[in-house]
Amino acid sequence: MARRFVPKPKERRKVPIPAELRDSLREVFELIQQAKHDPDIVLDYDDAIQVGAVCGGRYGKKPRPFVLTYFPEGEGKRGRWYLTLHRTEIEDIGDGRMTEITMFCCSSPDCHCKFREEKENCFFCDYEDDAETRDFQARLEALAKTVNTKEEWIAGYVREKPDATAASVIGDYNPIEGLGERLGWFSFSEAESLIAKVRGQG
Repeated sequence: MARRFVPKPKERRKVPIPAELRDSLREVFELIQQAKHDPDIVLDYDDAIQVGAVCGGRYGKKPRPFVLTYFPEGEGKRGRWYLTLHRTEIEDIGDGRMTEITMFCCSSPDCHCKFREEKENCFFCDYEDDAETRDFQARLEALAKTVNTKEEWIAGYVREKPDATAASVIGDYNPIEGLGERLGWFSFSEAESLIAKVRGQG
């Protein structure tokens, strides 16, 4: 299976911050403040922050260390916003002082994904799949309609992809329309433990 990288130009524009995102980031800022005083609140992994319509975590000492994905209600998988934010930006958005943000937006009419960083690539627009990959994705989408738990998903996924890893699970699971919203999102460690369990190693 292969995906060919064919990047498309993005439109740089200022977009208004929806009330749903503002409310979610207000809660994120409250969580950041709590984490300063509570050592049990850890923000430094990929889905440590799951608040309202956003999910993500804090990554090291980047200028904008909070890497968050915003899932706009009703937009589906091709409407996500990929945000990198400084703590003060999160506070300003949550408080309503920052009402718009510059984003790099997909120009395809059927994709509404937006990226804070210019060099980010869209999973949907910037890659072309070969026939084998399209067939694999169709089988995964069919599997998604038959499962009711994450463990059932992992069991079916490992049958389809015997060399599955936690990274491949997350990469193939997240883009499937409605699956994460229905069953919940995977953390890396959860995916690893469920793979081991269905293989009889857990």
